[in-house]
Amino acid sequence: MEKTKIEEKKLYDLNLSQDVVALQCKYTLNKNVINILASMTSEEPLDWQILLRAINKCIERNDCLRLRFVKKDKKLMQYFIDEDKITKVPYYEFATKEEFDEFMRKYRKKDIKYLKGNVIEPLFIKTHEGKDMLLLKVCHLILDVYGLGNLFKDIFAVYEALKNKTELPEKPADFEDVLVEDLKRKFNTEYQEKNKQYFKEFLESHEEPWYAGIHGADNKYWQKRLKKGKRTMQLFLINNQVEAHEMTISKEIMDKVVAYCEKIKESPANFLFYVCSVCASMINNKVPNMLPLELYNCRTTGDSKLCAGTKVQSLACYTTVDYSKSFKENLATFCADQRSLYRHIGFADGEYEALRNSIYGNSMLETFYSITFSFIPYDFPKGYSYYMYSNGNAALPAYIAFLYSLSEGSAIVAYDCHTKTTSYEDVKTFHEKYLKLIETFIDNSNIVLDEVKL
Repeated sequence: MEKTKIEEKKLYDLNLSQDVVALQCKYTLNKNVINILASMTSEEPLDWQILLRAINKCIERNDCLRLRFVKKDKKLMQYFIDEDKITKVPYYEFATKEEFDEFMRKYRKKDIKYLKGNVIEPLFIKTHEGKDMLLLKVCHLILDVYGLGNLFKDIFAVYEALKNKTELPEKPADFEDVLVEDLKRKFNTEYQEKNKQYFKEFLESHEEPWYAGIHGADNKYWQKRLKKGKRTMQLFLINNQVEAHEMTISKEIMDKVVAYCEKIKESPANFLFYVCSVCASMINNKVPNMLPLELYNCRTTGDSKLCAGTKVQSLACYTTVDYSKSFKENLATFCADQRSLYRHIGFADGEYEALRNSIYGNSMLETFYSITFSFIPYDFPKGYSYYMYSNGNAALPAYIAFLYSLSEGSAIVAYDCHTKTTSYEDVKTFHEKYLKLIETFIDNSNIVLDEVKL
């Protein structure tokens, strides 16, 4: 790692997205909450020496990989170093899938020492199937799940160019330029006051929502809360153990989703998010309103779409499910609310939480958030397969990552759920009902929700 005189570098505040990551790190029991892990597996053998060169070239090309962090007056700040280089990458071979899974259970829990200059850890792996894999563990402060996809694409585009001795692909946009614009919005008092007023009026005009876990209404922990007259679920620990369960959605179904959304001129992300919310409502005795979180990409400019740095923000979308109306009518209301919400995404998470707590009067140790949803389309070169891993801990009950392969047309739905409340069978049952609702609403969007049977 480069030895850099910090006083010679320009220090930046964290943007709003990084603020949330830093807050999670500060108040969680295990610092590995800031780990993001994913892998790319090649159908063809990889040249490890060339791949190492490609990784180092991408550290040059993606300035977020040269971010460093320092505490100044007890405040976390960041700066960019001019260069960095990885000289050696650990190599592992696994004879069985069980060996690899056991390795990952331990490895994912080791936090990245970001205050000591370690923000990215590559591993070279020979899988039990004899395939070559690049596994990355990356600090969430430098990039997010969308940015990780951008980084993998750049690494392997550079790898192919170096291997074939062809021209390098166009350099990604600099995160530093994007960060500067993010910070202008963060510290724009007038802009933030408008956001605050919007959310204040919105939440005050809507009644207290309900927690609606994907485990369903009969869950023993939720039943205890209901008997106490609560609408929130208690957070058992600040940082809870989670397990990831992967379910699939076929190309046939996803093609129907895309065609339907093109017809109604709405995004597949909104459609799939709302159907997911309806499913959670139905298995929880048809609660009429919820407050699911969505992770928004927040990449709206050309530069931000190409950079890998942390931009994603979570924001709660108050969601109504009016069972006396058709699915089509309900979806239209949801999408209209989403469009309004998009204009106020750049609002500090802490400010929003303070507003929500003051309006609904719930404790900071309780949550309405039963679902956190993200729609992640990705497109990698043919011959490579992409996989995301849970880091094993999460503050919220269920994170649902919807990974849509643009090249294959199918999707993987990764459910990262608290082990204390939600079992594999819970997830499997929920996913089956989710698929049924997707097809039901595509086939008949005018169906009244109260007539839908699960």
